[in-house]
Amino acid sequence: MRRKCVFLMFLATLAMFSCTVSKTSQKRSEQQALKAQVIRQQVDAQHYEIRVRQAFPLGRSPLTFSESFSLTISGDSIISYLPYFGRVHGFANGGYYLDYWPDAYIKTYKGKALNFTGTIREYQATWPSDEKVRISIIVETDEDVYQYEVDVFVNGSANIRVMSRKLDYISFSGEILDT
Repeated sequence: MRRKCVFLMFLATLAMFSCTVSKTSQKRSEQQALKAQVIRQQVDAQHYEIRVRQAFPLGRSPLTFSESFSLTISGDSIISYLPYFGRVHGFANGGYYLDYWPDAYIKTYKGKALNFTGTIREYQATWPSDEKVRISIIVETDEDVYQYEVDVFVNGSANIRVMSRKLDYISFSGEILDT
């Protein structure tokens, strides 16, 4: 009899636990669906900010930041506040390597690299799957033409790839901020 009682209490506890897990799982799914909807609205409205946490320079080790670097899209404007690490091309000396933090030059460089505010020339967002949006942005500054390829995932993570004529390829990872 005692065994039966213990077994029934175990079953009751198991049933309560599975209900709790089910509710937590359902709540998490609802939160993820809401986040995906917010991200879709931000991208469609062309109004979002991506906070960058890591850089992946061409041919170099990844770098992790404690500072707040970002890429902000607001309508037809772009604010690129990103560090640059790599080779600069198209100069009389054939180019040189540059470690460029927006507020501190490690090598003498009179340009802005990836630290500028500009007007977006082309903007295209496509959803190759339900899990991510791919955004292509082209912006022209007085220094160069930059192409930003941005992947934003419904969980909020983001990858940015930057290509230009004068700077080596560089990529970044981070997350989209809720606005």
